[in-house]
Amino acid sequence: MNILLTNDDGFKAKGIQTLKKALLDKGHRVYLIAPSSNRSAVSHHINMLDSLEVKQTGENEWSCSGYPVDCVALGIRSSFLPVKVDCIISGINKGSNIGTDIVYSGTCAAARQGVMYEIPSVAVSLEHEKGIKALEADYSFENMADFIAVNIEKLASLCDTSFPYAFINVNGLSGEKITGVEFVDELSQRIYKDRVEVTDTGNGTYSTQFRPAGSTTLGGNKSDYAITKNKMVSVSKVLAEPDCVQIKTKIDFDF
Repeated sequence: MNILLTNDDGFKAKGIQTLKKALLDKGHRVYLIAPSSNRSAVSHHINMLDSLEVKQTGENEWSCSGYPVDCVALGIRSSFLPVKVDCIISGINKGSNIGTDIVYSGTCAAARQGVMYEIPSVAVSLEHEKGIKALEADYSFENMADFIAVNIEKLASLCDTSFPYAFINVNGLSGEKITGVEFVDELSQRIYKDRVEVTDTGNGTYSTQFRPAGSTTLGGNKSDYAITKNKMVSVSKVLAEPDCVQIKTKIDFDF
């Protein structure tokens, strides 16, 4: 397959480089376009006004000054790559992207943009037992990289590349030998404990700092969270297009 590989951790990240090697070892043709530095939690940010800088960083590998969705747009909606892309993979992300995380995730946003461009797209993430305290050096990406490289055709076949579009979101545990896969029946709910510190710097100006502080996670036995905690790989099919809920309440508006 001709694979466009991206992420939100940056082109140098251990996860994407480990996955690139595994895909090449399995005979896939890999074109890596990823952010020049960490872009975690940027969601579906795309540059529409500013020009971007793209630098070659290796064979069929480039860094981009933009965001994950910018990388996908460059690879699919330009003549930059010499081939037609068969599949997009975003990851392997350092940290899980389950349930509510998907809203914020640049990793998932790249896969979402991919299926909206009618290309099968897969987001891949790993959790660590240390949670948000885990450093990149604590992670082992090899098992998940090998799993994706061997099964990418099967995972890509689960995507919907017509309206309302759906990408595949894969999560697992760092370092765990993969012994099974379960499809997700429900996405988990994350209740974040983040806070923002505000400092008065004088003259009517303030300095703020976002402080992540973990989360509480809710979900049943077939949720993505429960499956990964059970040391299985979770595979969820996520709609790319927004959906709406029917409003049944009668309201008399004023004019």
